[in-house]
Amino acid sequence: MKDAREPVRFKGSPARVVATLELTEALASSGTCHAILPEAGSFPLAIRPLRSQQPIISALSFRLPKSTPPGSYKGDIELGERRIPIVVDVESRSSLRFIHPKFTCKGLSGARVRTQLTVLNRGNVSVSLPGKDTFCVFEESGVVRALYRGLAAENLEGGCRIDRILDELAQAHGGLVRITIKKGAGRLAPEEVRDLEIDLHFPRRVMGGKTYRGTWSIAGADLEVVIEIPKRS
Repeated sequence: MKDAREPVRFKGSPARVVATLELTEALASSGTCHAILPEAGSFPLAIRPLRSQQPIISALSFRLPKSTPPGSYKGDIELGERRIPIVVDVESRSSLRFIHPKFTCKGLSGARVRTQLTVLNRGNVSVSLPGKDTFCVFEESGVVRALYRGLAAENLEGGCRIDRILDELAQAHGGLVRITIKKGAGRLAPEEVRDLEIDLHFPRRVMGGKTYRGTWSIAGADLEVVIEIPKRS
């Protein structure tokens, strides 16, 4: 049996940290149990029995604020009238979010579009927003169409399906959109909200009268970008 005088070690991301505990007697109900960390506060402790016969084993867990910095924290858990020391190993967690995760714009090939976006750092570590980045765009339904034509093709003329799929994808590929963060680049602290001003530079290979889609991925956040290219008059 684990010596109750030894610290119980919790581990996990700030959303929830978990540990297991062996005792010779049943624990008190969850309503009377708490985890206390002098640096962070007191938190309700959830208890889930894993085995009812001796040694009794239970899973213990509690939630920390999402912005709790990574590191090891010492404290105690209160199990009714019993107090047991604990060590909590908080893992790093990157989590960026676009407040509006979809952006639609119009313009001709080679055009530049400026817009504003808002991002939130939901993780517990700082993230870096680069001044420049790129992402691919494909003609709307181009990826699905390429897969269908490659899988449904009957006469491949000595080729193979993957070659047909890649050829179709190449035709649907609209090129690279170049992004420049004009305002807001740099380190973003946990729980920080920031407005960004960005320029999108459309590739010249996109064709008029078609719609292209792509995803700008940065620090775990995805912004869906839809580009509508009007026909030239």
